[in-house]
This record gives sequence, C-alpha cells and structure tokens, in this order.
Amino acid sequence: MRWLNLAVVVAALSATFSATALAQAIPTEPALAPEPPTAGAPEAPEAEVDAPAPSKLRASKRPATPPGPFAVPDDLPQQARFVVVELHEEVSLGMAAYVERVANRLERDDILVLDINTFGGRVDAAVMIRDALLHAGDRGAKVVAYVNPRAISAGALISFAADVIVVAPGSTMGAATPVQIEGGKMESVEEKVVSYMREEMRSTAEARGRNGDIASAMVDPDVEIDGLDDAGKTLTLDGKASLAWGIASFEAHDFDALVAGLGYGGPGGKPYTVVEVGWSWAETVAGWLSGSVLSGLLMTIGMLGIMIGLYTGGQPLALGLGAGCLALFFFGHHIVNLAGIEDILLFLVGLSLIAFEVLVPGHILPGVAGLLCVVAALFLGLVDFGTVDFSVQWEAGYIGRALSTVFGSLLATVILGYAAFKLLPDTPFGRGLVLSTAIDVRASDDVQRQAAGIVGEIGETATGLRPSGKVVVRGKRYDAQAESGYIDAGVAVRVVRSDGFHIVVTPVEPKEETS
Repeated sequence: MRWLNLAVVVAALSATFSATALAQAIPTEPALAPEPPTAGAPEAPEAEVDAPAPSKLRASKRPATPPGPFAVPDDLPQQARFVVVELHEEVSLGMAAYVERVANRLERDDILVLDINTFGGRVDAAVMIRDALLHAGDRGAKVVAYVNPRAISAGALISFAADVIVVAPGSTMGAATPVQIEGGKMESVEEKVVSYMREEMRSTAEARGRNGDIASAMVDPDVEIDGLDDAGKTLTLDGKASLAWGIASFEAHDFDALVAGLGYGGPGGKPYTVVEVGWSWAETVAGWLSGSVLSGLLMTIGMLGIMIGLYTGGQPLALGLGAGCLALFFFGHHIVNLAGIEDILLFLVGLSLIAFEVLVPGHILPGVAGLLCVVAALFLGLVDFGTVDFSVQWEAGYIGRALSTVFGSLLATVILGYAAFKLLPDTPFGRGLVLSTAIDVRASDDVQRQAAGIVGEIGETATGLRPSGKVVVRGKRYDAQAESGYIDAGVAVRVVRSDGFHIVVTPVEPKEETS
C-alpha cells in the first residue's frame, strides 16, 4: 500500500507539472496604454474596466470588524473528566505517539486539555496530532487547547484542531511558515510545502468553525487580512487579538480558571474530575531513539556487528551487539509509527539473504538482493508516506535526510568494517574476539595460527569458490579464496598462503594430487 501511494503521488506530480508547463506556454497579451483621440473624431465612451488584481492574496471572506471571542460549545458534558497532557517541548514523532495514545483512549464526556508551550517542530508529527484530535469527537470527547504561553508554527496547527482555544496572559500563536534547518540555520522551503501547510491550517480551522483565512495568513505572508496583518508578513496573534478575531474563546491564568471558564467547579458549576497523563517509558525512549543522530549510530553499529559476527562464523558478542542496536532502531521507529511490521520483515529477509551469501558464498545474487532489502527497510523505517505526501516530504527535506542517514551509515559501516578486518587480527582484543572462534564454527582453535601451519597442504573445496567459499584441509573447514578465477566444489587445491581470516588456494595438478 505504501508503494501504491508513492506511485499515485508520482503520477499526480507529473500531471501537475504538465499543466503548469501548458499554462506557462500560453502567451499573455500585454496591457496597452490608451491612445489619445484623433482630432475631430467623436470621442468614444469610456469603457469600464476592472481594477487590476493586487499582487498579494487577499482574504475573500474577511469580517469587516473583529467578531469577538469564539463561542464555547454548548454541548459540553454535564459531568466531565478532564484529561490533561503537557506539550512543552519540540513537536516530535515521540510527542505524536503520546498524543495519539491518549486521544485513542478517550471516552464519552472526556475533555482533553492540551497544555501547549512550543516553538514548533516536525510537520509530519503535527499532522499526526492534528488528525488524532479531529477524530476525538468520534468518541464523544471534546478537545481544549490551552496556549500557555505560546503555540508557534506546528503548535498553531495543533491548537486549531481543538474545539476550544484558551489563551494565557501574554500568549502568542501563529508564525507557522515551514522552514528547514540546515547547518544550524533556518532556510526557506519550496512553495509546494508552504501551500500544503497553508491548506492544512485552513482546513483544520474551518473544520472547527474558525476563520480559515486567519489560519492561512499564519503560514503564507502573501495572504492579507485588512485590519489585522501587514502585507508581506506572516501573521502571529497575541492573546487579545486571538480573542478579538474569533480564534480563542477566553483567557485563563491557570488551569482552575480554564475549568471555571468552561462552566465547571465553583458555586453552580458542573462537577468534574481531573486525570493527568504523562509519557509512557516506551514513548520517551522511542522519541530519543528516533532522533536522526542516534538513528544513524544505531544503524552503523548494528550492521557492523552483524557483518563481523557473520564473517567470523557466528561470534556471539558481535552478533548480539549488532542485533541489539538494530532492534532498538526498529523499536523506536515502530513506536512513533514510522517503521511498520512489513518494514521489519523486509529487513529480516534481507539479513537472511546476506547471511546465506556469507555462509555459502559464491552465489552473488542473494547478497545483492539482501543488501537492497536492508537499505529499503532502513529507509522506509525513517519516513511515513501515509501522513504527508511524498512530494511535500521531499521538498521539506525529510526524504533527503532519510537517504543521507541510511547511506551515510552504510558508508561508515564499510569503512569501519574494513579497518576492523585489517587491524583486529593484530590486537589482543581482536585475537580474543575473532580468532578463537575458528572459521569452522565447530572448532575453537586459533584460526590464524592454524592457517599459517597449513600453507603448502593439499585439501579439497567443500563449496565452489567464486572466488570465495569453503575448503577442507586435514579434516577442518576454512574460509578460502581462489588465487585466480573460479574453482568448482570437490576440486583438490593447494594452500598458497594465509591472508587474515581466510586462506588463499589454487587448484593442484593431477600428478601433485597423486603424489
């Protein structure tokens, strides 16, 4: 399904680009200055012409005067349970998993209160939270966003998804133009991303009955609203403006004031209870593990450990370390809804194919197919095509960062693996880690010393050498490589030299074999 969605997106993009190119190919007739009337000629009546369209996008349906506070819904429960969650940090995938879990467990007559204090964060995480909040009503629950004291960028989108917005004194809300962080600096994004975010903000505001133009102006500086924002500036509202222009319902200096403003508690107020829900340990760990730096580190150590473990015939320490790091990677990304079960299965299939190529070398195709499966699984574990369109994620930089993380980790694995195989045999740790396992998994002798002692001996290939495989010398199996070309299974070979963890062999002449 994820690949089908990707194909649909690519087709839609192709159609869009074609339509844009066609529109640009149609010439526009330039405006001409009016010619002066010819002397003596009757004066032609003036034609009424429409005024030229302004360069900026003006809100088509804007209130002539501020409408006042947004009305509190009149269908609040007679006896409510307030479920309070704090969103006091960057909007992340871990936060999205946290809010989704809480929203999915709401019951009828629950009121979810989001205590918001954030400068924004990931667009895809904010969209996940927005979708979860809009569906809270399906369970008979209400959502209140308490801007305490700021809901900037992604925080504004989350706030607009609430049934009621309450502002703290000195609060601010808006400035939702998406940006990229490159080298510690904020960079503007393509128009496609701005357009996507603008429509997300508009549709979310209108879904709750608020003015969609105001929400759009928080994303796109080209959207102007007379009397509220200046041309060319992204809209940010303080608490008083949010109340005056029908975004927020009332001001509350603390939670008790918020509850009272909704009609609960105090003399004549409706009864209520309060439940505070924090992050689970899994969401906390997953939010940490899904960070780009730690994700790349886990991938690198995991693949390096698996590679060393397979090459040394199943060394348990290396295999355990590699498997543990990769398990942590997929665990974190599964909790935050990035890595699905199908991605994990794809990775296991790829790992199995690579293991088959290492243990039974010479086939090549399983190793290549396994590597492609591993790369695809790691990449799919870093992105989510179901929440935000592929084209938007590409323009926002999410796809590029995922690719750079995966291929950067693969490159680091290759470099570190090469260094390990060159340096480990000469170190006490390497000899203890690798050589004592014996290339033959049934033995526990010092392989390097054994290999040096069989130089010149004649053995037989246990598998085909293309160019690597297994040979049997003196009843023991060794990793071997053909000195040149390929050697079939069952062929007598002579050990030419020992090279690290394997021996180099060449076919023997028939008379050498008989002698």
